Amino acid sequence: MSRVEEAVEPLVRDLLFVGAAPLMNSVVQPSEFVEEFTNRGLRDSRGRSLKDLDLGDRLLRYPLSYLVYSDQFDGMPDLALDYVYRRLFEVLLGEDTSVDFEHLTADDRQAIVEIMDETKPEFRRRLRQYQSLR
Repeated sequence: MSRVEEAVEPLVRDLLFVGAAPLMNSVVQPSEFVEEFTNRGLRDSRGRSLKDLDLGDRLLRYPLSYLVYSDQFDGMPDLALDYVYRRLFEVLLGEDTSVDFEHLTADDRQAIVEIMDETKPEFRRRLRQYQSLR
């Protein structure tokens, strides 16, 4: 299991933008690209998407990579997926409050869970399973 952790923990950290440099100035002005990019995101019932841009002090409004919707993410080996989901739940549900994840506010964590719960059925299924074991 430690080899899985060693191989996959960096992915978890990258998905949650650990260590991402804050933006100093708005890097993108409103444009056709910005509109098209954000419009392609899956949205929850409140209209939120992992593709919503912030462009103030960080790139994305909800700091979880939208790559969680990709076929490549879903196609990872089961051991890796199990690890990634478990770690995402530990972080997003506030069980892991280590300094590495302090950039995620309580509101960020809650919004990400709510967005993913409504837009990714596998996340919802695994979250319910995770919660039932707690």
